[in-house]
Amino acid sequence: MYFIHYLRHNPDLTVAMLFAIIVSSLVPFSSAAILASINVPLLGLLFCLMTIVAGLRQSGLFTYAYRLIFNEHTSSRMLGRFFIFSCFFSSMLITNDVSLIIFVPLAIMILTDVRAIRLLIPVVTWQTIAANMGSMLTPIGNPQNLFIYSYYNLSLRDFLSITFPIVLISGIVIYLATFLLPDKEVILPPNEQDKLKWGAVAPLLVLFILCLMNVLRILPFSWLMLVVIPVVTLLNPRLFREVDYKLLLLFTFLFIGVGSLARIPLFQSWPAQLLAGNEFMVSLVLSQILSNVPTTVMLAQYTTASAPLLLGVNIGGLGTIIASMASVISFKAYIGTRFPFTRGYLFNFTIANLTLLLILLLYYYLVS
Repeated sequence: MYFIHYLRHNPDLTVAMLFAIIVSSLVPFSSAAILASINVPLLGLLFCLMTIVAGLRQSGLFTYAYRLIFNEHTSSRMLGRFFIFSCFFSSMLITNDVSLIIFVPLAIMILTDVRAIRLLIPVVTWQTIAANMGSMLTPIGNPQNLFIYSYYNLSLRDFLSITFPIVLISGIVIYLATFLLPDKEVILPPNEQDKLKWGAVAPLLVLFILCLMNVLRILPFSWLMLVVIPVVTLLNPRLFREVDYKLLLLFTFLFIGVGSLARIPLFQSWPAQLLAGNEFMVSLVLSQILSNVPTTVMLAQYTTASAPLLLGVNIGGLGTIIASMASVISFKAYIGTRFPFTRGYLFNFTIANLTLLLILLLYYYLVS
């Protein structure tokens, strides 16, 4: 009964579980294939980051950082812009997943404290879009970029020449969208910068740097886990309770479902038949269904056209909530608020995503 009750109150997890079960039943059972489809290093990295960020958030570091920029009196629009463009620029170096893990909970906490609840949906929506589009710029911005960068042996100059125009246009559109945010005076909580305990923050910052080294493929995943888990256990084992295990389980079900889908013969031959000269649109459409990371891995073996594939899977991160798995992070953070309006969030998220998607499609075909 508890299991059924739990699933009824977590529809996203239920859908992901059913998706994994149904699709997996369509292919011969293979425990090796199922295990291979689960991106353990990504899940482990998310686990480490959520643990570390929880500790940094409890320490007051992020509040300390943003209060270095803002005084007690500011405007709701400026506050919203700060959180949105924090995701846009930070995602270029620390990936879209990490930027959302850091700044979405912080935005929710601050906007709730200043009683700007109306800003939650638009700010979290545009934070998600900003992280997905900002991360497009660099090879280390997201997993599909890193895969394409190494798979096609691209130079950094060639890579940036492909992604920069789209990122620039996206940044301009996102900035213009912030003018729709309410522009009212807000009073921030009293400044408590002097209460920041650097002795507790410093070890967590070191662990965070180790996570970034793993993102940059400098530090192996196994070494990261061997360092983070013992150190957090010594510092504050209660931080492990702050991990969103439902999110990790949701990602696991999605990996299993997508991995099984790729084993179906139709999805092995159909992309090859459609890709020739249509890499951009095929990758964009498939990203809406499979999400952009699995789409990238599945399609790369069928084409040598790296540029349209790179643009397709990144622009394809706009659209549905699963087009980019990073979008699930902010969605889960929002529905965990005290009074979530789920339908309102999904409606605004879809409209904002489709608006930017249409603008970028128009640019792409005009330039092409």
